[in-house]
Amino acid sequence: MEDIIADTQVHGHPLRRIVLFSFLSLFSFLTFAQGGLSTNNKKAQKLYEKADKQYRARNFPSAISYLEEAVTEDPSFHEAFIRMGSLYNAMGQEDSVYSKFSSYVNTAPTPIASVVERLAFMAFDRGHYLTSQTYLNDFLKQVPERASSPEIDLLVKSLKFAQDQISNSKDSIEITNLPDEINRFKLQYLPAITIDNATMFYTKRDFVKGDEDIVVSYFKNNSWSPAESVSSRINSPLNEGACTVSADGRMMIFTSCDGANSLGSCDLYITKKSGDVWSRPKNLGKPINSIYWESQPSLSADGKTLYFSSNRTGGFGGRDIWVSYHTDGKWSTPKNLGQSINTRSDETTPFIHPNGVSLYLSANGYPGMGGYDLYVASKNDTVWSAPKNLGYPINTHKDEVAIVIGADGETAYFAKEEQKNFEILDSKLVTINLPTQVKSTPASYIIGRVFEENILNPLKADIEVIDLSTNQVVYKSKSDSITGEYYMVLPVGLDLASYVKKKGYLYTDFHFQTTLNSAQEPDTIDINLTPISEGQTLVLKNIYFETDSYRIDKKSVSEIENAYQLMIENPEIIVEISGHTDDVGSNAYNKELSEARAKEVYISLISKGIDADRLSYKGYAETHPLMPNDTDINRQSNRRIEFRVLRTKQ
Repeated sequence: MEDIIADTQVHGHPLRRIVLFSFLSLFSFLTFAQGGLSTNNKKAQKLYEKADKQYRARNFPSAISYLEEAVTEDPSFHEAFIRMGSLYNAMGQEDSVYSKFSSYVNTAPTPIASVVERLAFMAFDRGHYLTSQTYLNDFLKQVPERASSPEIDLLVKSLKFAQDQISNSKDSIEITNLPDEINRFKLQYLPAITIDNATMFYTKRDFVKGDEDIVVSYFKNNSWSPAESVSSRINSPLNEGACTVSADGRMMIFTSCDGANSLGSCDLYITKKSGDVWSRPKNLGKPINSIYWESQPSLSADGKTLYFSSNRTGGFGGRDIWVSYHTDGKWSTPKNLGQSINTRSDETTPFIHPNGVSLYLSANGYPGMGGYDLYVASKNDTVWSAPKNLGYPINTHKDEVAIVIGADGETAYFAKEEQKNFEILDSKLVTINLPTQVKSTPASYIIGRVFEENILNPLKADIEVIDLSTNQVVYKSKSDSITGEYYMVLPVGLDLASYVKKKGYLYTDFHFQTTLNSAQEPDTIDINLTPISEGQTLVLKNIYFETDSYRIDKKSVSEIENAYQLMIENPEIIVEISGHTDDVGSNAYNKELSEARAKEVYISLISKGIDADRLSYKGYAETHPLMPNDTDINRQSNRRIEFRVLRTKQ
């Protein structure tokens, strides 16, 4: 969104523009005084000489004025056009450079090849794809050996992609500005949103060159609140921005530049929210931060995986995307996502969808519409697919950066810019519905509060979601210590177990099956945890047996582990494991089956190290139903294993 300088959160112009800027400034200096002008018009020649004197005096506007008069006298005076283009280039006025170089090429008998090449890129950057193709063809006729260069190869592929996108664009994608309560600043960009789409954080500037701050808006009563500073603890006179939040919005990692505690130009900081109060930010330190530039973080839904952009050594280009994992209370050494994602150019603003497998990013090293385009890659196990361009009209010849996608996999938010001479004039946050081919697999979620049973005190409890097919944790979080609020993210297409637990309380567990192609409607479930005391019971909802068998299914691993941890964390309790059946079959059969199943759970816990004198088991057949045995669902509820606290050791 602006030049590459150390203390910003966002990307800059491609290196190609900077290199050619230096070349053409030098070109103008070397060629201004050369003779052999193409014009025979004496007045045009004298005006040209006056421009030369003004150039040597470093009075570029006056020099341009004389050159404008010269081409009025002789419209075919091509040297005057190229010199005006070079002067505008030195002044950073890209649109005027494009105009004057175009006039030069149209009037010069044999245009300089490097200028034609520059025009091919400049026309592409402006979305003038047919014009760019013409300039490129003319350039390659002069310098055919350049066709194999990486820059030209990318331009060729990008021209084909862009023209195909526009000619084949059939679906109308409506791009809608977010309301004025959000778009209330000069510039707003780099959005982040909670999984319920109810809280939006983003970076704002009151002036194009102003201070960056993080602001927040809340969706209440069907409208967005006026955005305000997220916290005086977070924002400062320095630049803070490019934030990411966990699914519940209570952990934030953001970027701050040139601070007293910075390791590099821009570092990543972490803050956590309890109730309505954000903690004082802490620099994440090494190995996340380095002496280089780290910015544009993206947290996984549970806050345990961090993606970010950095220009640190060990990458493949200017800025690459890296990943770190939070285990055993610390962040791992960041790992480069590799050449399947990163190129010799820049990859920035990663966003990992709550489903944990769809990674959106902005890049300028892949075929695209121009500048930075938005892409999506998918992870299969540990392997990333090649990024796929989100296509036109989401991407245009302008820079598109920092897209975030809602839990539904379809609703997207990003910034749209207005530019002049590749300087940002204005930036608004917009929303769209993604086309089918670039949607994410949705993620479901449950929200609610955790209380202590009966007295309804809010509790800080651990939230864990397990994929029963792999017994891997797919989401882990905590409820808020002040309010008890929690979010539970449920990746779709999986058979899931979830656990809510706190030391000194019987845990609560759930079982969910989510469909691959449709997210479960968000639900609200308040959870009451029962303090451990004699006579209290816990149904182990994720214990599974083979049909008419006492053999424990491998899907039961997570429940056995949680029951084991309950016994370890509360060593004073003595527990009976009770087996129950429905009323299908004889009482004798059900008695034998229920006791055999209870015994299998007993053996599993003994084998993990629980003392036998703390456990017993018993089968109750169908004699203690939870529900009437009149439906299949009720019978399924009655077939269960329970933990019953017999007594507590003194």
